[in-house]
Amino acid sequence: MENLSIQNLLAPKGDFVEPPQSSKPMIASSFELRHSFINMVREQTFLGHDNENPYHHLREFEQLCSCLSIAGMAQETLRWKLFPFSLSERARQWYAHNIGKVNREWEELRDRFCLAFFPISRIASLRKEILDFRQDEKESLGAA
Repeated sequence: MENLSIQNLLAPKGDFVEPPQSSKPMIASSFELRHSFINMVREQTFLGHDNENPYHHLREFEQLCSCLSIAGMAQETLRWKLFPFSLSERARQWYAHNIGKVNREWEELRDRFCLAFFPISRIASLRKEILDFRQDEKESLGAA
């Protein structure tokens, strides 16, 4: 077993500097993701805070990606390439730790992202709130 110093263990690694290849084949011989489009994606950054909704972020992100088309590149591949630019702070850390566990499928990445930032326990508590809803006798529905 190799003896590594703490400095070597803490040093950033070059793994996943570029997202892994999408499962969809790319026919484009070359392409360029323009800075202006990357900046548009970065304007709607998801930080991973508890008050943020990952479903809303993904809907906005996918809508923005649908505005760009690159000949020979599937939309899934485009999303795969741009998604890291839409994340920051805690969400960026999650991405770095989890991207290697995804089998190059956009849907799998989406599902893992949503479960990480909108866990089943949160869904269960929202369902409980809905089921426990009570309207007082003289209370209007809007006030309840």
